[in-house]
Amino acid sequence: MAILEIQDLTAGYGNGDIIKNISFSLNKGEFLSVLGRNGSGKSTMIKAIQGLLMDISGKILLDGKEMSAHKPRELAQKMAYVPQMFEVSFEFTVEEIILMGRYVHQGKFTCITAADKSIIEEIMDLTETTRLKNKKIAHLSGGERQRVFIARALAQDTPLLFLDEPSAHLDINYQVEIYQILKRLQEEKNKTILTAEHNINLAVPYSQRLLFLQNGGIHSLGPPSELITKQNIQEVFHTDVDVRKNLHSGLPEISLTFKKQE
Repeated sequence: MAILEIQDLTAGYGNGDIIKNISFSLNKGEFLSVLGRNGSGKSTMIKAIQGLLMDISGKILLDGKEMSAHKPRELAQKMAYVPQMFEVSFEFTVEEIILMGRYVHQGKFTCITAADKSIIEEIMDLTETTRLKNKKIAHLSGGERQRVFIARALAQDTPLLFLDEPSAHLDINYQVEIYQILKRLQEEKNKTILTAEHNINLAVPYSQRLLFLQNGGIHSLGPPSELITKQNIQEVFHTDVDVRKNLHSGLPEISLTFKKQE
């Protein structure tokens, strides 16, 4: 069953459309990664789906109901978003930032409960942010901040997660750990996950389907085993690569082709 349906989505920023006539659906409990060159429209598409842009046309259905028909609080209980960069103007601690994810589940005059705190502790353990809990967010590295805002999104406990390049600013070990966390949430808690990602080899083993964007439109959509080909990578990224099977997963992975200098 589709949790999200996109029909003829076109969006931009006032000076022209970035994505054009995009249509696809996302099934409940599915992991889909969006890949494409810089400027292909990955971030724009994720923002547009959530209604964060003004210049939008087309139809977006969440649980079979148009996005505009959902109340803001209802949307916050259904989907969480982790942007590429997150600026914080105030000196919040890490624990305070992550606790903000629980506010959508509180009444107007309700305080954070013991159950909320238990959920936060579990999420901080999961994302390895416990040791940072009393630190000011402004004092963290880019990678540490990224993990904190992913933790905040998880604290919202929504069925749908949007992440815009979640591996950005992270060391390679944390990139893998974040994707392992997301995969675990998908498999164990039936979370639906949509990521925009630049690292093809990172997206492949965790995603059930890939969506290749090219010039603001869908180039191709399907399982990694079908989409990762020399021809597709050449067409989408304008780059020559070698494609081979990963020795452990059996899934395709790419490596750049270097020509020997004469």
